[in-house]
Order: sequence, then C-alpha cells, then structure tokens
Amino acid sequence: MSECEGDLGAWRNQSLDSPIYLPVGIPVSFQVLIDTSSPQVAEALSRQVLPHPQESQVQDDESFDPLGEARYLVTPRLVHQYPSRVLLLSTGQCLGYCRYCFRRGFIARSTGFISPQEQKDVCSWLSTHPEVREILVSGGDPLSAGINELERLLNGIHQVRPDILIRFCTRGVIYAPERFTRELLLLLRSVRPLWVIPHINHPGELGPQQRQCIEKILDSGISLQSQTVLLNGINDSAGILVDLFQTLASLGVKPGYLFQCDLAPGISAFRVPLSRSLPLWREVRRQLSGLSLPEFAVDLPGGGGKFPLSAVAIQSQIASVSPPAPLRVEGLDGKVYTYPYD
Repeated sequence: MSECEGDLGAWRNQSLDSPIYLPVGIPVSFQVLIDTSSPQVAEALSRQVLPHPQESQVQDDESFDPLGEARYLVTPRLVHQYPSRVLLLSTGQCLGYCRYCFRRGFIARSTGFISPQEQKDVCSWLSTHPEVREILVSGGDPLSAGINELERLLNGIHQVRPDILIRFCTRGVIYAPERFTRELLLLLRSVRPLWVIPHINHPGELGPQQRQCIEKILDSGISLQSQTVLLNGINDSAGILVDLFQTLASLGVKPGYLFQCDLAPGISAFRVPLSRSLPLWREVRRQLSGLSLPEFAVDLPGGGGKFPLSAVAIQSQIASVSPPAPLRVEGLDGKVYTYPYD
C-alpha cells in the first residue's frame, strides 16, 4: 500500500472475493424523470440506479482500482497522474448511486467530505506545483456536501492557486438540479476559472428541471462540458448518442467525453464490447459535427491513463501512412484521398 493511502485507500487493495454492497438511492428529481418518461426511456433510466443481479459477478481482469490511481497518490485524496492536472476525491458520498460506478469500493464506504486538515495538505501541495493548471473536484459527488463545506474547499483552493482551473464534476445537474441555488452559483462564479462537468448519459435525463438548471449555470457565466459513459442496453445506439450530444450542444453544453466502461467489479453487464462500441462510434462520428462530438476514450487498466478509442475506431479509414510518403485515407464518400506528409 502506498504511504499516501493509509486507511482511506484500503478499498483500492480489497480482494475481489470480498463482497461490496453499493447502497441504493434514487434522487427525487431523477425519480420524476422515470415516472414521467415513456416505458422505453424509463427502463433506460431505471437500470442506471436499480440493483442488478449481475452486480455480484466478478471477472478476473477487474479491479477495485481499475484506473490504477494508487500509483499516483500525492496525498490520500489527491491523484497526480497527468503532468498538468490533478484529481481530488472530495467525498465518498453521492446524490444517488449509479450501478455502473467504477469507484464502488470507495463509494460503498460512504467516506465523508474532505477534512480541514486534508484540505490544508492538498492546498500546500498545490502551492508548490505551479505546473499543475487544473484540478478535478470529484468523488463521489462534491455536490452531496453542504454549501459551507464546499465554500471552505473551493475558496481554499482558489486562494492558494487563483490561476488554477477547477473542474467541478457532478451528477447533480441531472440528479438534483434544485441544488444549484443562487448561493451555490455565486460561490462557483467567485472561484473562476471553473467549469461544471455534468455526468449525463441519456437524452431522457434532460427534463424541464435539468434544462432550467443548465440555463441558470450558463447565465451565471459558468461553462459546462459533459461526460457520458457508454452503457449496454441504455445508450448503446447511434440514435440515442447522436440525440444526446446534439441536444447538449444546442443547450450550450460542450460534449466532452464518451467513456468505455471501466474494468471494475460488478459492472460487466453494463460494458459494451469494443467489437460493438468501435463501429458504433464511427456511425456517431459520421452524423455529428466537431462541435457536438465528444472524445471517445477508455482509461487503460492499471494506470495507463486515458486513451483515445476514437483513433482506433477510424483506423480502418487509413489506407496507408508511411512517412515520407503521402497520407492516404478514406473520405466520407468511400474514396481514398491523399495529403502530403512534408
């Protein structure tokens, strides 16, 4: 175990034989979406939050730390995997419990919000690492904390590093849009540069309350970039994904990432095999502009970082690339075109 982990990081090293019970919690606003949707959409939304019999199944290639974050801990809650950015696990609590959660070992422990001393340690580290330009405040869901706790954390980061860009990662835009009060928006605005990173998986999640929430955030001068997880039987069709990403762009949310499901225990039923996800991505790419198209990526197991699966998906279009010979690729019309290398 890493010196930085301590008891807080014990979940990363847990045996796959150890049972993990992820709590069940369906936020009121999300239940409203389920109750007012068509049967097909209601099923897609319900599957994300209701326990599934296959959650007890574990495969040999799965891990409670599928992203290999333990390798990059600089404090028990701060992960420095990429040169210019860090990830802060602000809490192990959530507004609702997604059954495909890749940090289910952490979330199942309901670890509380980061303590004042832990915040001090994080800020001390940030103050001596100017090369870090972004911090992802994640968890769990930071919005599960109270306004006073959030104010202490975000102001602390902003005071020690007013230049650092904060990514506020939350499912709250969908699960609890009512949490984006005037008081919260004023706080988020005061610690800019800051982007809200909402987790949105299905166009059916964008009900009237959720759209109003997005509009309020944008009207406060705060930008949004979404992230989506590709989920078997929920959003694994070109029609659903194109609808989602086009709608988000029209609402003012930049689609950021579409993630291949991670190799975490208990979520294999949600994973779309690459044999289906790669051609699916090619079709999504064909139908969307660059503005509406997110990056399709996977977090390489064991700590290899994000890898752009979008590059793999279009590999079949590359007729030849042998520098200094010209690049030869297949265009949208199926014909092969060349572009000079030098």
